[in-house]
This record gives sequence, structure tokens and C-alpha cells, in this order.
Amino acid sequence: MVLLIEKLAKHCFFKLENRHHSITYPHQEELPSSSSFLAFKFHVSESIDQLALDLKARSETLSLTWFERCLALLPLINKAFAKLVADMDYPMSKWGVGSTEGYLCYTLSLLELFNSISSCISHLGQARISLAHGLTLLENSPSLARKHLKGIQFQPGGFSTNLGKDLEEARVFSDKERIVHEAVKEMRCVGFWVCGVLFSCLYGDGKSYMELRKVAGGFDSSLVATLDFEIGEQFMEKISIFAEIKEVNDAVADLVAADEVRRHYAAKELQTKLQVLEKLSDSISKEVDNLFANVMTQRSKLIDGFRLQQQPQKSSF
Repeated sequence: MVLLIEKLAKHCFFKLENRHHSITYPHQEELPSSSSFLAFKFHVSESIDQLALDLKARSETLSLTWFERCLALLPLINKAFAKLVADMDYPMSKWGVGSTEGYLCYTLSLLELFNSISSCISHLGQARISLAHGLTLLENSPSLARKHLKGIQFQPGGFSTNLGKDLEEARVFSDKERIVHEAVKEMRCVGFWVCGVLFSCLYGDGKSYMELRKVAGGFDSSLVATLDFEIGEQFMEKISIFAEIKEVNDAVADLVAADEVRRHYAAKELQTKLQVLEKLSDSISKEVDNLFANVMTQRSKLIDGFRLQQQPQKSSF
């Protein structure tokens, strides 16, 4: 994935003149009033509102099970975006430079975040395998088993804080470009919110979430504003890792402290927790891979169409 992203960044990124200019709209104070754009927002907001209600009813610790539903927002909003451009009769093949560049900037940022997520899930898998190996050693080599029986921890990773900044600098000219631009901004906020939740609940601190919120320009006026309101205070005041990871760590601690009488039961409990974690992490990993492939496909489609637009028309004479 890393090589693919680096290649895209070097080969597929478009440069525009006057990139230092801010966005200019014919009517700066107005938002797009297209019925298609409103339908796009309504379709996505229904799922977001349900997630917010579920979050409100939950305990303080967020779960990977709940996060799976958050991740499902990404293919949902992608489908809604595809319907939006179809309803406007503005397929990618008709996009101007502004829409093209804005979408490429957003999707490149998303690919980088997906790559970081894949690294986190890989680390989670390695930690889980180490714990499972420790369980196999427990009966015959308790002292050796203890070297593997350690709680799952993540070292905060890095992602570029320049994600998506170019999107704000792209110039937009037509009404349809304006609507596409606003829709891409919504997609970026949803994507950054989802990734921010994952990173912060893996690392156990709110820094990643707050950084992505800042890069997105805040979530206050976006579709995820309700979710941000529900989750923001918790992330800033008390960060805890995902419930399933916490349960594994608690089970590890219980096993290490268990006497011979309780050791068998504690080992079985840890094994059960690891199986639950394995199923969830594998499911999330597959979904991220699918999302990555889908974004790559859409980028390739857009780039190919843009190249065709730039080719000189052949004379009929």
C-alpha cells in the first residue's frame, strides 16, 4: 500500500495555477441548494443519527463492534456521492479541473489513513498471536509463557497533518463543481472522523482525533457534528481503548495473577476474548482493504477521464 500511495502522490497529483487563491464562489454566502445535494446529506445523516443515539446509550468505553458500524459510513457515503453526481448529470468524465483536483486530494488523504489503519490492525494481529502462543506454553512452560502474556499496547503512530489541505485551496467555478466540492468536504469530514475514532481508541489518547478534527477544519457544521458532540468530551477528558481490547488486557492480568486453581479458567477466558478480537479485527481489516481498492478504482477512473479531456481533438479533415 505504501508504494502505491507514494506512486500516486508523485504521478497522479495535478498541479493548478493560482493555488494560493482561496475558493471563489459566485455567491459565497450561500450553500448549494440542489435537491440532489440535500438528498445526499439526508441519506447519510440517517445512519449517523442512529450511531449517535446508540453512542448516547452506551457506556463510556467504545467498542470495535460499534466501530464496525462507523466504518460502514464510508461505503455508504461513497454510494450516496455516486448517486449525487448521477442525479446532477455530472459524471466524472465531465468534471472540470476544480472537481478533479478536489476529489484527488481527498482520496489521497484517505488512502494514507487507510494505510495507517492497516498497520495498526497488523500490529493488533501480531499481539493477539503472541498472546495465543503464550497460552499454548502455559501448561508446560509457565515462566516462558509469561513473556508472551502481556497486555496489548499501541505506540501512537504518525500520519501527515497536511492531509486534505490542498482541497481548501482548489478553485471552484461552476455551480456543479461547487456542489461536488461541498459533497467532498462532507465525505472528508466523515472519513477523518471515522479514522480519528479508530486511532484514538487504539492509542488510548485523543490526540489523533483532535488532529484529524483540526485538519478537517472542525466537524461543527458537518454531517458528523452530532457524533463529534457526543464523543468529543469523552475523548478530551478520559480516553480508553476499545472495549474488546480492554477485555483482553484485563483477562491477561487476571491470568498472570491467578493461582493454580484459577489458572485453567482464566486461560479459557482469555482464549475466548482473543477469538472475539480476532473475528472483529479480521472483519475490519477486510473492510479497509475493500475501501482502499474502491478508492483506487475511482481515482483511476477519474484520472483516465481527465487525461482523455486533455488530449487534443483530432481534426475531421
